[in-house]
Amino acid sequence: MAPPAVEAVTAAIVGFLNTEIMAPSHPIAADDVLADAGVDSMALLKVLVFIEREVGVWVPDEDLTDEILRSPRSLATYVCGRAAS
Repeated sequence: MAPPAVEAVTAAIVGFLNTEIMAPSHPIAADDVLADAGVDSMALLKVLVFIEREVGVWVPDEDLTDEILRSPRSLATYVCGRAAS
């Protein structure tokens, strides 16, 4: 099976954040900084569980870096790379 596309995973993460986490008046975009947008550790855990459920990739603790968790797109890029390996 081919790994998921970065844009598809990015869109799924953004969609999840905007429907389950963010206030309707404060939507997040693909390249927004998650911390600056107010995504806290509990919200991030929900996102990680969503990714595991939808994409089948778990992000181990040692990979929870500021660079990977910077934006929906950076997280999706990591997830797709991990899915390919």
